Amino acid sequence: MNQKIICIDYGLKRIGVALSDDRGTIAFPHKYIINENFNDAATELKNIIITENASLIVVGMPIGLSGKQSSLSIEVIKFIDELKKIIKNLPIITYDERFSTAQAQRSLIERNVKRKKRKQTIDSIAASFILQSYLDGINSTNNNT
Repeated sequence: MNQKIICIDYGLKRIGVALSDDRGTIAFPHKYIINENFNDAATELKNIIITENASLIVVGMPIGLSGKQSSLSIEVIKFIDELKKIIKNLPIITYDERFSTAQAQRSLIERNVKRKKRKQTIDSIAASFILQSYLDGINSTNNNT
């Protein structure tokens, strides 16, 4: 694989964005987008996808501890449906995002990042945890075949 993968951690207030390296092995936090208007957010995502030459979109799917969809899952599905109308030639898949925000929060606290800075970076870091988990899964599968 020689194209980047973009990961979206959808939130009602902010959308975290992460990118993989060109080989699809390492995830990096990219930025967050304020989620006030779908068209503005979608335009910004589309610009990132074009600029970074992304080949796939992975969207974190919030699954409850019981393994069932949550109320936010329904919002994510609506978001994906709308995103597919704007970004037509790129596959969009979902990936379980359980504990990604908590993991990102712990990571930032361990690095003594102040609360205000954590709020600014947590969404993109959570997206990078989701993406890294996805990448590790596909790369271990590819290495076992």
